[in-house]
Amino acid sequence: MRLKLIVLLGVTTLFCGCELLSSSRPPSVTPTVIVDAPESPPMCVWESSFDENNCYIEYWLQYWYQIEEVSWPERKKQIEELSDQDTDVLKKVFLSQGKSTPYQDRLRAQGWVESILPKLTQPMQRFIMIALYYPSQGLLEMESALVTLSKINTHQSFNIEEQQILLDKQQNQIDQLLNIEASIMESIEEDKE
Repeated sequence: MRLKLIVLLGVTTLFCGCELLSSSRPPSVTPTVIVDAPESPPMCVWESSFDENNCYIEYWLQYWYQIEEVSWPERKKQIEELSDQDTDVLKKVFLSQGKSTPYQDRLRAQGWVESILPKLTQPMQRFIMIALYYPSQGLLEMESALVTLSKINTHQSFNIEEQQILLDKQQNQIDQLLNIEASIMESIEEDKE
């Protein structure tokens, strides 16, 4: 999470630095004509939103950053207090992304992402898919594989124990047969004498 935030801040710093460099040219360079470009609107989070605050992704990035260190029980409590409105569902998704989030809750968050994805703008959809959905899906698949391997190992361990018990029984039977054979051989030897 911190790495994502550092990368995002690094790219922003890089763009600002490039702009500063271009404005501090030596006087010998002929100035170019600067055309006032229309100011681009901020990247809105929601496709159809009348609330201007929904056009500030910084709010969501700060929200995500601030909840990163919150324990799972506290995040779960916050999730339960939220409604089913789109903005609350997005908060639930962010709250479900911590490392300590249990499998079932992370899986439920994937469903929440899928439910609100069509309501987000294209850039925000891409951001959510790359930053949240795909990494979370990878964790879910890894956990599922670990559980499956654990079950297979437990089953094989049980089979090995059963086979060991069966081998012990067969060894006892062989020992008994060898004892009977030895007894028979001894009695045959005694009869010959």
